This record gives sequence, structure tokens and C-alpha cells, in this order.
Amino acid sequence: MQLLPLVSLSVSFCLTLLCSVSSLNADDNAKALSAELAVAKQKLIGEKVTLKYKFVKGETLRWRVEHLGATETTIQGNTQTSESRSVSNKVWRITGVDSKGNMTLVHSVANVDMWQKLSDRPEIRYNSKTDKTPPPEYEQVAKTIGIPLTTVTFTSDGTVIKRTNTHRQANLGLGSLVMLLPPKPVKVGSRWHEPAEIRIRQRNGRQKTIKIRKQYTLKKIETGVATISVETQVLTPVNSSVIKSQLIQQLTNGTIKFDIDAGRIMKKLMEWDESVVGFNVADSMMKYVARYTEEIQSVTVDVSTTKDAATGTTARANPSDAPALRRR
Repeated sequence: MQLLPLVSLSVSFCLTLLCSVSSLNADDNAKALSAELAVAKQKLIGEKVTLKYKFVKGETLRWRVEHLGATETTIQGNTQTSESRSVSNKVWRITGVDSKGNMTLVHSVANVDMWQKLSDRPEIRYNSKTDKTPPPEYEQVAKTIGIPLTTVTFTSDGTVIKRTNTHRQANLGLGSLVMLLPPKPVKVGSRWHEPAEIRIRQRNGRQKTIKIRKQYTLKKIETGVATISVETQVLTPVNSSVIKSQLIQQLTNGTIKFDIDAGRIMKKLMEWDESVVGFNVADSMMKYVARYTEEIQSVTVDVSTTKDAATGTTARANPSDAPALRRR
């Protein structure tokens, strides 16, 4: 009978030891898993990926585009403001892919809903879906709805081979219609550049060419989506406030989401926040604030234009998809 306390003590000790071992094993497993994740993350950061467009003949891609902007100018104490908002549906129809992988797209705008307000003036609205007659300010816009605006042939990295414009389009500082991708595989932290030129009118009426470039940086890769930052850099030295006031709408900074497997842009966010002092007289000031967003809504494929009808699918985008619209 005197052995019972010893037996009870032994059982209690074994249970305590077993719990301690289990706890140690759990801690070890957690540490091992954490180490494996850290290695995997480090490997992903150092791993190179190829960013290429992979459009298919017969595809039709639609994006929802929203542009908000506000400009405030002050000259000799008199302040004027201008505000605008536009929502549109951008459409790309892929009309051809040649044996070298070069793609041809036709760009159009299916519809627009626009609004603007100037100081001391009534607001102006136009919705192409509901308004039969546009106000004078939007007559030119109305003429461009639902028709081909630009046809572009480009390589898989976005290098333009041929471009034909049927209508003049506003330059919002967003760069080329087709964003330039890196020519070689890249890893997180890699950068590439897209050069461009802007023609600015000076006070004397003469034009001046300003060289700029878009700097793209691969920030991260998650679930097959590359996050790319973009920054506009002015390469030509600019000291004139008059020239700076014409450049501020071209100085974009933002983020682009690129679906690596599908080979297309999912989302785009561009922002402006610039000020210029002395663009007119000594105490004059101009401030420009804007935001541009673009998000893919749907991708459809006309199987009659593809070689293999079995690959033709119709997909609808869901903004919560990550990545969106994956074709298998």
C-alpha cells in the first residue's frame, strides 16, 4: 500500500515529461516551418520571372477606367478651380498573333460617363449611354465612342512595331498604350525604363522637347501576380516654371498589377500631386491633384477565330480574384 504514492508520482512525472516533449516537438515543428517559409520567401525574391504579354487572337478584354482630377490656379490673388471625373470602359480586341508572337490589338472606348465643374460656372455632364445629344464641351468625345481609335502591333514585351491612330487622344501622362515590359527575366528589385519625349510650348511660342522616362520596378510577386511600381523621371533639366506647369500632368507615380500566367495587366493605379509657383507672374501658383484607376472586368474569346476551338473560353472577372481570369 505504501507503493501507491510512488506509482502515482511516477505516472505524474511521465505525463509531465510527455507534455514537455510534445510542447518541445510543437515548438520545433513551428520553428522548422518558419525556417522553411523564410527559405521559400528568400528563394522567391531571388528567383527570376519572365513578364510577357500572352494575348490570343480573338480575345476581347474590357477594363473599367476612372479618372478624377482637380486643378487650382491662383494669379494675383484670384483663385480658379477646375474639377473633373470620367468613368469609361476601355476595350482591346486582339485581331492577330503572328508566327513570331507579335500581337495586334484594336483599342476603343465602349462608353463614358463624364462630369466637369469650373469656378463660377454650372457643372457639365455627359453619359454616352443615356444622352443622345452631348453638350458642346463633349461633342468630340461623343464622336469617338464605340469606334476603333488606335491599332497597335507589338512584341511580347510591349515594344511597338506599328501604331495607327484614327483619332487624336489626350495625353494623360500614362505612357504608351501598351506598357513596356523587361526584355529579359527579372527578379524582385529589378528595374527597367521606357523613354519618351514631350513637346512643350514656351512663352515665346517656340516648342521645346523634354526628355522623360518611366522607371518600372518589380516590387513583389504573390500568387502569380507581379506588383510593379512606376515613376516618371524628367531627364532634361527644367528651370522654367512655365515649362513645369505644362509637365505636371505627365509626372505620374503609381502601381501596376500584372498577371504573370495570363500575361496581362489586371489593375493600374496612377496618382498626381504636383505644385508649381510662378508659372504666370511672381505670386502665381498652380496645384494639380488626380487619380487614375483601371481594373479588368472581363475577357472573352471568339472561338471561331482561334485555331483550336477547344481552347476557347469565356471568363468574367471578379475584382476579388487573385490572379484574375486564369485560362487553363
